[in-house]
Amino acid sequence: GINAEYGRTEDTLTYADIFREFRSAHPTLAVLSQIVPAIKPRHYSIASSMKAHPDSVHLLVVRVDWVTSSGKQRVGQCTRYLSSIRPGEKMTVSIKPSVMHLPASPETPIVMSGLGTGMAPFRAFLQERAYQKKVEGREVGPVVLYFGSRNRASEYLYGEELEAYEQEGVLTHLRLAFSRDQKEKVYIQHKIVEDKALLCQLLQEKKGSFYLCGPTWPVSDVRDALITSFVSFANFTLEQAAQELEKMKEEDRYILEVY
Repeated sequence: GINAEYGRTEDTLTYADIFREFRSAHPTLAVLSQIVPAIKPRHYSIASSMKAHPDSVHLLVVRVDWVTSSGKQRVGQCTRYLSSIRPGEKMTVSIKPSVMHLPASPETPIVMSGLGTGMAPFRAFLQERAYQKKVEGREVGPVVLYFGSRNRASEYLYGEELEAYEQEGVLTHLRLAFSRDQKEKVYIQHKIVEDKALLCQLLQEKKGSFYLCGPTWPVSDVRDALITSFVSFANFTLEQAAQELEKMKEEDRYILEVY
């Protein structure tokens, strides 16, 4: 029935599991090659600046592992492979263009919102702005980062780096939301609402760019938080604020990379 099918899906059965269960099935290699699909590529955002690290590419990868309802230990296919790689081993990779890119002028304000591994492109942004400021001696605009995860103790990704950038003045506003560290859950959209005046100034008056990277679930809440900011401090109606976000999207100033 449906419940049994759901349970099998939840148990993340492999092809090997199926053949162990149905031992009378003996497909040929030719048949197997048609049944088993090719492994899908995994796309990771680059977490480093080419200027800061011209000879390497950094990735932010969290190992995916879990225990099934039947008690079997599972590990994500790609993260298992990556965690087994040793220094000096060669890998086959491809590089694809990303929607995440900095404004042309380093003086343009940027507002970044990252959840979990969605922090990856923003580490690259911060390295780029730090290089522009400290090595090239250029003026850089305000940089705001909203970072969200469950626990500060175990999931404050690049925490020491972020605090160092804040002390150096590269990161002008660091807003943290650790949802499970207190009784009431706190998410990045709550921090965005708290900064309505600041965000309206940076995004409306100074024509800054807004970025969101991470899972899809907070998109609507973040959008609502920005609309609230525009209504409260730019004297927009709800309809005008929504239109302004669409305009920002068309101008590549409201950029989402969600999955």
